[in-house]
Amino acid sequence: MSGLIVREALGERRFATADFPISVGGPGSTILVGGCLPGVHAYIGLHEEQLFVQPAEDAEVLLNGLRLTSSSWLRSGDVVNLGPSRLCIARQDGRFGEDFVARVDDGSSGNITAPPIIAAGAGIHGENDGESERIDIVDFRRSDADSTPRRFLVSPARAMMGIAAIVVAAALWFMFTAVSISVVTDPAQARLDLDGPAPIVRFGGHVLLRSGSYRIRAQQDGYASAHIDVTVTKEPNQRFRLELAKLPGRLQIDVPVSAKIEVDGKEQGVAPGEFELAAGRHTVSITAPRYRPFSDTLEIEGGGKTQVFSPQLEPDWALVEVKSAPPGAEVRVDGRRVGVTPLRTEILAGSHPLELRLAGFKSWTTDVQIEAGQPVSLGPITLGLPDGRLMLHSEPAGAGVSVAGVYRGQTPLQLELRPELPHTIVLTRPGYASASRQLSLRAGESRSLSIPLEGVFGEIELHAQPSDAQLYVDGEARGAANQTLRLVATTHEIVIRKAGFVDFKTSVTPRPGMRQIVEAKLPTVEQSRLAATPATVQTKDGLQLRRMPIGRFTMGSSRREPGRRANEAQREVEFKRSYYISVTEVTNAQFRRFRSSHRSGVIGQHTLDLDNQPVVGVSWGDAAQYCNWLSQQEGLSPAYESKGGRLVGVEPMTTGYRLPTDAEWEWAARYETATRLRRYPWGDTLPVVPRSGNYADATARLILQDVIPEYDDGFAASAPVGRFPPNPLGLHDMGGNVAEWVHDLYTVGLSTSQPAVDPMGPAEGRQHVIRGSSWRHSSVTDLRLSARDFGDAARNDIGFRIARYAQ
Repeated sequence: MSGLIVREALGERRFATADFPISVGGPGSTILVGGCLPGVHAYIGLHEEQLFVQPAEDAEVLLNGLRLTSSSWLRSGDVVNLGPSRLCIARQDGRFGEDFVARVDDGSSGNITAPPIIAAGAGIHGENDGESERIDIVDFRRSDADSTPRRFLVSPARAMMGIAAIVVAAALWFMFTAVSISVVTDPAQARLDLDGPAPIVRFGGHVLLRSGSYRIRAQQDGYASAHIDVTVTKEPNQRFRLELAKLPGRLQIDVPVSAKIEVDGKEQGVAPGEFELAAGRHTVSITAPRYRPFSDTLEIEGGGKTQVFSPQLEPDWALVEVKSAPPGAEVRVDGRRVGVTPLRTEILAGSHPLELRLAGFKSWTTDVQIEAGQPVSLGPITLGLPDGRLMLHSEPAGAGVSVAGVYRGQTPLQLELRPELPHTIVLTRPGYASASRQLSLRAGESRSLSIPLEGVFGEIELHAQPSDAQLYVDGEARGAANQTLRLVATTHEIVIRKAGFVDFKTSVTPRPGMRQIVEAKLPTVEQSRLAATPATVQTKDGLQLRRMPIGRFTMGSSRREPGRRANEAQREVEFKRSYYISVTEVTNAQFRRFRSSHRSGVIGQHTLDLDNQPVVGVSWGDAAQYCNWLSQQEGLSPAYESKGGRLVGVEPMTTGYRLPTDAEWEWAARYETATRLRRYPWGDTLPVVPRSGNYADATARLILQDVIPEYDDGFAASAPVGRFPPNPLGLHDMGGNVAEWVHDLYTVGLSTSQPAVDPMGPAEGRQHVIRGSSWRHSSVTDLRLSARDFGDAARNDIGFRIARYAQ
């Protein structure tokens, strides 16, 4: 017998004679069987090439169904049960003789049939003579011939010579039949052991042995043991190589705070701590709160050795010293209280808002830029006295408030004013005389002030047909329509009404010292088909359009009008087809629903790209494409088509969305009554009325060369649409904010003696008309409503509004 082969679920193991006895049982045993408690349950021994089994103390071991109480021989076919598992014993022919085979059947999962229970008294191999081979005692006597003993005498010298001869013969036989091999290991100094048929003779770096199967084992401190199974043939100078894997090393990382550790880009855990790493070069990255990220490349020796790494982490903060006068002010960083002055504190690198608060003093705020490791000293910061507070009212409310020429809002309004200084407060409201007051507040003082406003009146003379129609002003009945009214010089809603007729409605703004005449002819119900058309419509984007009154007017300007250009020739225009025009200019948000990538840009430090600002930076073609897209959204026929590579108006014009014509725009902008036109957006005379529109005001000096002196509309560049009062037709920003593309191709002037009816502009031209002033304009020429410009390219002060025919 050459040994024992154990076959388990994970493979096969071979045990040589030197490995006996072999422990069997639970964890801690050489042969591990499932379902057993920790510890050895039995031993398998070898005696004179015969296997036997011996139970451990107090262990329950069954052999072929009987409990073992002492050692017993093992034969092929025996079954040894240990708990729910078993060993099945068999014999097989091996390479070097007959081998015992022990198959391990794991019964921990409950899939093995339990052994039968054998009646008491049954025997086990070797425990009684019933199963052992019986040998009878034979009684024999010596014959006479053998009665005289014969003696053979051998001398010691002869015996020693015989033994020596045998040894020499065996050595010579081995020398002539053995094969020399060499084994190379990495590392070279590894210790070698060979298992296989004896004899094995080592000399120098070679091993002399007979051909056959061998297992070569190598061991070296700091390396994992390794082995190879080889077959040695009779070929000379056979060479075998065995490489040992170096054991990993341990890296002890010491850092001052808890830190996340990554090795070669993979998270390993938290330091301080010890990490097992393979031998070689590794990149160690350390991330710790309040410290800058750290990374370094280390060489790990491996071999089970421990290396200590103590990196110097750089703080990601700086020491900040804050002083105030007086001291004791609360210090807040990023809105969080960190202490009171004088204060030395640590603040992380970056930009942080820092605020000082002290009762009885005005808060102080700044942004501090912190660089890691660079100390910052602030102060001493002198805290100012708190502002005074003024609650300002006016009678009536809604008056504009300016302090030292700076617009602050509308009444009722709470003002914060610097203490112990005189302040001039001016109140203005359309239709009322301006009022001013001078006052001074103490530090922390609160005061309330109410200022009455004196009305400024103008006369409105009304002529209505039928003559018995009734008049309503701002919703209040005022009697017969034909009368003269004395009204405050602000916008009023005039309604003239009679049963069976369509109401007449208009907005009027009285002018002090100037009587205005309003003529109204109420149409009958039969004549009201046009009146049945909605006064307003709204796009799916929420953009409102108002229906404009039809009528007749003289377009252009008189040669004597100050600021007139040559392209403002006068001509008669008549509108017979009712049309709508948008109340405000198209905004960035509305345009971006059509073209999401559009950006209107900035000018200086002022953005032009807020959602509620008018879209700019668009060409005439961009505006026309938006109109067609809007028509498509609402199922309307497009107003523009492509011809010769450019967009042109459809003929005849559809009811789809389009740009207002040159004539439509001027009629809507200058309209005050059916018979009276405005020169400027606010009226007929200069100077510019406060808060009448967004022009080049004093706040735009940093971005514009020419501005309107002492005019402040509150916006250096474009304003949100609809921020300023509408004109008499309810349209916002017809003057100011941004100039606007219109439908017409540009020409200097059209000479005609006949009135133009619903004109759509010339058929030929390279550029398009631009109407209205913008936030860039301050001259008399540009502020007039009859002014005309032209172009095709986008500008940062040109936008557009939309129009469409009602029918």
